[in-house]
Amino acid sequence: MAKAPRYDDSLTIALLRARDAVTAQFRDHVGAAGLTLQQWRVIRALAGGTALDTTTLARRCVILAPSLTRIVRHLGESGLVETLASHDRRQRVIRLTPEGEALFTEIWKVSEQKYAAIEDAFGKDELRDLVISLNRLRACLEPDRAIGDASA
Repeated sequence: MAKAPRYDDSLTIALLRARDAVTAQFRDHVGAAGLTLQQWRVIRALAGGTALDTTTLARRCVILAPSLTRIVRHLGESGLVETLASHDRRQRVIRLTPEGEALFTEIWKVSEQKYAAIEDAFGKDELRDLVISLNRLRACLEPDRAIGDASA
């Protein structure tokens, strides 16, 4: 039997720790705008006039459907998203309101600076290669899913 890697060298732990380190860079300014990181992911996925059905939105944002329902309800009550008429009554289509777009623009200005700082610290090419490698890893493990589903 092969020896297990050192705990700190395991893929799952390395990924979890990297995720925590990266998301920590965004938590404060997103929270200062009154949003959770999950709510921010929804707003970011819808930015620029993109309207998405809830199934696609949940998959893209890596959020379970019941959680997405609560998030969309809260964002709707806050005037940041709206539900559009859909040809499929079983599916809801969501988009940002002008207020939601304005909030995205405000938060994105700081997020952009955070991404630049991460690139400076890690290396722009290395970061691009890491994202490509992680997307390839996911594609190998979930071949039925499209690479762009979880864009952040």
